[in-house]
Amino acid sequence: MLILTLVTASMVMAEPPAADERAEIIAAADRFIAAINSNDAEAIRQMSISQRVSISLRYQPDGSSNIRAKSSSQEAEGLATETRKFTEKYWDPTVLIHNGIAVFWAPYSFDIDGKRSHCGVDQFDFIKIDGQWKLASSMWTVEPNGCPKE
Repeated sequence: MLILTLVTASMVMAEPPAADERAEIIAAADRFIAAINSNDAEAIRQMSISQRVSISLRYQPDGSSNIRAKSSSQEAEGLATETRKFTEKYWDPTVLIHNGIAVFWAPYSFDIDGKRSHCGVDQFDFIKIDGQWKLASSMWTVEPNGCPKE
């Protein structure tokens, strides 16, 4: 009887993640996107774990797709030499958190030099290290015909 009561009590006490943790994940995603938008390779290095991988699933006009994968250092090196102006925006984010891991998922648009390039879905995985949310992996779709009507 006592065991059943303790199990039931612990189930009742379980609560969804605190709103401030959700805000921390969104702020971490915002920092990553701001670094992309400002070509700030050093900021990306600082907010990422060294083993991070970024993967894009690129859809072609004919319906085929290809995958591009880069290490965190490859991505940062490419961004450091980039001269084009990127503007990425997301909306309606979904955030899932369990202990020291979190997922950020959101549709987004991506402009290059002020012209819409594509839309898609971003997925960023975070891990909490020494009290800070670090980017563990990033994945996104590239859908040239996937943008919502404005």
